[in-house]
Amino acid sequence: MSVVTAPLVLFLFLLAAALTPVPLYLRALAGAELIGLWFYWLWRERRGFRREVVRKNLLGLLPGHALLFLGLGFARAVWALYLWLALPLLAVSLDLAAHRAPRSIAAFLYAILWFVIFVLVHQWIAVAKGLRGTGLLIWSVIIICVASAYVGLGLVRIIKGKR
Repeated sequence: MSVVTAPLVLFLFLLAAALTPVPLYLRALAGAELIGLWFYWLWRERRGFRREVVRKNLLGLLPGHALLFLGLGFARAVWALYLWLALPLLAVSLDLAAHRAPRSIAAFLYAILWFVIFVLVHQWIAVAKGLRGTGLLIWSVIIICVASAYVGLGLVRIIKGKR
């Protein structure tokens, strides 16, 4: 992470936790997780990666986690925000597993992480657009197909040892 990127990401994390229109306790939990992630990310960038199962073990996607929190909050998908709280922990778990655990455990955590992301994106769009009935069914089938293909290809890459 560069000298310019680190403060910008921290600002984004603080902005997401401060502006999301959800209960204060949920913003505080998310803010604490995001700040903890920021420090972990800085530490990990300085320390380096002994083994990457995917590029930088997905830690580069952490700003996207903050934007996803912001989007879910503005869409009023409050129950999905509870699931979102597991997302930063899964990202750190994947990184730690990639560092020390067998590839199979890293692949398992990779699959869980990405399926959670796809579920959250699904809920964000479904709630924001007010999808019901056939529209929701079509959207759900699309997400299931895209998520299955994406995660399946990622698992093949991880198990074969390719980044």
